[in-house]
Amino acid sequence: MGNYKAINTGEKMKFRILQITFLFLINISVAQNSINLLGKFASPNAARYSDVWGYVDENGREYALLLSYEGTYIIDVTDPTNPVEIEYIDGINSIWRDAKVHGNYAYVVTEGNNQQKPHANGLQIIDLSNLPNSAALVTTVNDIFNSAHNIFIEDGYAYVVGTEAENGIGGVHIIDLSDPLQPHQVAYYAESGYVHDVYVSGDILIVCSANDYAYVDISNKANPQLISSSASIQADGGYAHSGWMTEDKRYFYATDEGNSFDLRVYDLQDRNTWEVSVNSWQMQSQSIIHNLFIRGNYAHISYYTDGYVVLDISNPESPKIAGQYDTADDGGSGFNGAWGCYPYLPSGNILISDVNFGLFVFDFTEDGITDVKDNNELPEKFSVAQNYPNPFNPTTKITFSLPSNEFVTVDVFNILGQKVAALVNDSFNAGAHSVDFNAQGLGSGIYLAKISAGSNTKLIKMNLVK
Repeated sequence: MGNYKAINTGEKMKFRILQITFLFLINISVAQNSINLLGKFASPNAARYSDVWGYVDENGREYALLLSYEGTYIIDVTDPTNPVEIEYIDGINSIWRDAKVHGNYAYVVTEGNNQQKPHANGLQIIDLSNLPNSAALVTTVNDIFNSAHNIFIEDGYAYVVGTEAENGIGGVHIIDLSDPLQPHQVAYYAESGYVHDVYVSGDILIVCSANDYAYVDISNKANPQLISSSASIQADGGYAHSGWMTEDKRYFYATDEGNSFDLRVYDLQDRNTWEVSVNSWQMQSQSIIHNLFIRGNYAHISYYTDGYVVLDISNPESPKIAGQYDTADDGGSGFNGAWGCYPYLPSGNILISDVNFGLFVFDFTEDGITDVKDNNELPEKFSVAQNYPNPFNPTTKITFSLPSNEFVTVDVFNILGQKVAALVNDSFNAGAHSVDFNAQGLGSGIYLAKISAGSNTKLIKMNLVK
């Protein structure tokens, strides 16, 4: 993440490239109808900001971990219209700072290295268990590395990249977090050279190593094995920055911070072949892409001077614009604008960090996103929208659409799996329908609405905040 570094690692295996280029030409005023700004936060003590991540406590309260050049802000965004700073954790001054969460702890890394601040070198571990009252730095681990560019956490392991350790190569440190306050390294992957960012899911490790992308098998965490690499992109002026896989783990959406092709989509159905399905997707403004995350059929992107951009990827080989909001309303250029993105809060709200303007909290709705259709046309498939409002107190609306007449049930469960409400148990005609849920007698927290129609079932998370 952040301004890329030129790393000459040499060209690797080349694979067949399908020259399919999609250029983005849309009317921005139409796209912004699907994104609503809910709230903003900026500290008077912070000069500039970098990344952002999210956290949810045991009571369902939601938080943003906003990274600045100087440290980490922990902000309560349960009421997105009124973000509240809970704690600030001091760090080393650096453009690059990143954080991820495991259990009730946040793990923070930075490229800064200052011996005058030993509490900030290496891996900072922040205890979040006392939120919303407080959060505290409990320890700093610096026997594995002193500085790092990025961190990814999945299934109890941290993957730390871009470090100064191990002869300056900056590969991937695979770190066991089973003891959250005493992490230990189980492996170090260096075969791809310097690694800028990674994506991890199950036994899949995708490394973004400036020159190319690589697929690494981590079924044995202690012995990562390189399976395949993409063709070099630095030869074309690109920079393998970061990326994310579609939820079926077939396609990898790769971002290029070199501003050569911006977004490239690889088909990894054959793990040995990086087949290019979409060679280039760019904004009309030619702004620089930064970080991308996928949730469902949408890719959420922090797109520097174009702000927050959402793509509809229901057809992974044909991404199309779904919404956009320009956070950099000062007309900034280059690496100013939207840096970080977090689209995984249970409420459905999205966190965006802007280099100059801090934290933005958005609501993204799917209404009016895809191709325009006649309002009288029946839905093509069963679908359920996120309840609105969300968070809510005490009432909210659940909307679902049916392509044909169906018997429908709508039930609500708490996080223990106990049914707390039966809202619908009846036949419905094809079309769009909604039902109100009143949680007057329930406590704050996360609730699941289960909507079943015929053989189809969908779940949505709802956040009750009192």
